[in-house]
Amino acid sequence: MVADPAVAGPDELTYLVLTDRAAPYLLARVRWPDVAQAITVGNPDWLDDPGLFDLPYEPSAVRVSFAQATSVAAGWGRQLGAEAAEGVPSFMRRMPANWSNLSPAERRAYGLDSTGRRRVSGRRLRRLRSSQTARQTAGLTGALGREATERRRHVRVPVDGRANILWGRDTISVGLVDLSEGGVRCVLPEAARMLAPGAVLGSPFLLEAEVTTSRLCLDVASRISWNHSIRTGTHFGVVFGDLADGETEGVHRFLVAASSRRGSR
Repeated sequence: MVADPAVAGPDELTYLVLTDRAAPYLLARVRWPDVAQAITVGNPDWLDDPGLFDLPYEPSAVRVSFAQATSVAAGWGRQLGAEAAEGVPSFMRRMPANWSNLSPAERRAYGLDSTGRRRVSGRRLRRLRSSQTARQTAGLTGALGREATERRRHVRVPVDGRANILWGRDTISVGLVDLSEGGVRCVLPEAARMLAPGAVLGSPFLLEAEVTTSRLCLDVASRISWNHSIRTGTHFGVVFGDLADGETEGVHRFLVAASSRRGSR
């Protein structure tokens, strides 16, 4: 666990993401009045843009911690430094920013004019769910059995990766075991008091899979539902609150991509 304030102080950078179906496509760092920079999935080079000073007030923007921002940047092949970049290009604005509806000029400047996303294939998702149904309750006893009952409406899909979770003002990075629309199972190599059932976690969740560069950012309420210590560490389950429609589709896309590539290794 690392100390990593998710809420910036007056002299600290604030990190925010914009997402499309829970997949980040823009990462910004802002500090009034001297830092307003962003990179995107289509352009991993930092761009100065004074319109980013409005981003913290945009309802669709999700504030993330430095560790979570580092994960997003890494997925785009960029190493995130603790300080703002110097000597980067500037975007000259003619109109105020509207971050919920980017103009063609903004999309071109940020490399987003050709990054549209197709809907996930319903056939691929059904095939994935069918192949995993038999694993839903197999081998689950004790605490794991209670977790399976609690999440019986959702098929859990194994995913190798990491989950970057907010706990107060800290960010913890834990192993990702499996994921569904209803929650996630994670593992820590050691026990931690914060894993007590009923504990409420902060948002967002930032999930990454080992076999794909995509990230999943879920701005959802959640709580720890169970924990179980075994030889390999402490496994614990997290139950999500209600996902927005876009987040549900984002989970489906993430699972299909991660599982198809996981099976091809």
